[in-house]
Amino acid sequence: MAGIGFELKRIYKKRNLKNMLQGIGYSTVVTVGPTILTIAAILISYKLLGISRESFADRELLSSMILYSFIFPFMITTPINTVWSRYIADKIFNEQFEDILSSYYVGLVVVAAIGALLGVPFLVRSWFVSDITIRFLFTGYCLYMALIVVFFTMTYLSATKDYKIITLYFFLGLLFGVLVAFFLVRSGDALIDAILTGLAVGFFVIAVGQFTYVRRYFRVFSKNYKECLQYVWRYKLLFLSSFFYVFGLYIHNFVSWTTRMAVVVKNTFLSAPPYDMASYLAMMTNISTMVIFIVIVETDFHDRYQIYSEAVLRSTLKEIRKAKEDMFRLLGNQIAYIVEIQAILSCLIFLIVEIFFPLMGFSGEIIQIYPVLAVGYLAIFIMYCNIVYLYYFSDHVGAFIAAFLFWLVTFLVSLWARSLTIQFYGIGALIGALVGWTYSFFRLRYMENNLDFHIYGHGKLLPERKEAMPTPVSFRRDQQ
Repeated sequence: MAGIGFELKRIYKKRNLKNMLQGIGYSTVVTVGPTILTIAAILISYKLLGISRESFADRELLSSMILYSFIFPFMITTPINTVWSRYIADKIFNEQFEDILSSYYVGLVVVAAIGALLGVPFLVRSWFVSDITIRFLFTGYCLYMALIVVFFTMTYLSATKDYKIITLYFFLGLLFGVLVAFFLVRSGDALIDAILTGLAVGFFVIAVGQFTYVRRYFRVFSKNYKECLQYVWRYKLLFLSSFFYVFGLYIHNFVSWTTRMAVVVKNTFLSAPPYDMASYLAMMTNISTMVIFIVIVETDFHDRYQIYSEAVLRSTLKEIRKAKEDMFRLLGNQIAYIVEIQAILSCLIFLIVEIFFPLMGFSGEIIQIYPVLAVGYLAIFIMYCNIVYLYYFSDHVGAFIAAFLFWLVTFLVSLWARSLTIQFYGIGALIGALVGWTYSFFRLRYMENNLDFHIYGHGKLLPERKEAMPTPVSFRRDQQ
């Protein structure tokens, strides 16, 4: 994410209201712009094409397909993106740019293979157990695979530091998708088929545009395919920490699909609409946490971390200690600042949701579940900020344990919460996030006291080499 930092530092160079608003707008576009555009495209399609005229069964079928098509590609690509991001960063640092495009091709094959391995059996089963048309199923599968490519390629677009092109591709692709859906409806196509086809076409356009841009940007090609795969094992804790974090992000939703709120659509899709909608509202209530985090980390903390790293190489012990103290003092202030600002924003959004959303037709169950989840997602995002700080310090063990505790506690408490009243269904996400945050906080305190040894005390003076044990030779005294 360093590329964001350069632009933000340029914007914030002059400390005035105009630059502050410009910086907030830029960081918002970078972090959540694609998400906002996607939501806007879906809502516009629904509104323009009159989704409310469709039957409840058709609306639930379309919503379920879109839900599955977004959640599972995100879960598949996020752990792999984390490892591939480390690989790209290492290659850029070592100026070995010719290996980046090779890793992109390998990564595409890996995520596409995993996606097909999970998606094809689901597609075949759905065909046999339901009366869903083959066109609808195939179109949903195309949307699912296109999103896998889009989510994976985002990592490489971030490496190019051209964040505006990301938003531009999403805008053009989704605009084209809405137009396709509108044209299909006017041509007499079924509404749910038209909307799903429009989304699939839109994200296919985005995927093609991203693929073309990456190939054009990283022109040198080394055909070094194996090295990036070795990173999965080399940084397995990095992979697992990302996997358990993203799994924990949705595990409480999966558990809610086994409660009395669960709905089975066409013997295929399982969901809990009230809980899923409450989760979505809670997530959007706190999504600004990531915007604030990107701004303060990329404009201030990255510089302090770089000063400390350079001090170790060329400064005195006193200067090294001062640089470390300044860095951790800033880290503590930033965590407190994020919590304070986001708590204020979350309270304001919470009041708006509680007062006005019931007037807009949101059911009582959604509003009952929402409060606990709103606090839970605030804790989740704050915990994730701590995990990113641990990534900065190469503490993959600490990041893994924090993410694993978050997933495990969320899962177990969510199972127990099924026996509670509906207001406490989201307590698993809240308690899991608090446990993960607590561990990550004290792990950061531990890193503060042991950072020098952790980063610089694990090197090796001699390179490691694996070979067969030499055959022992016995010497007699008369041979000497």
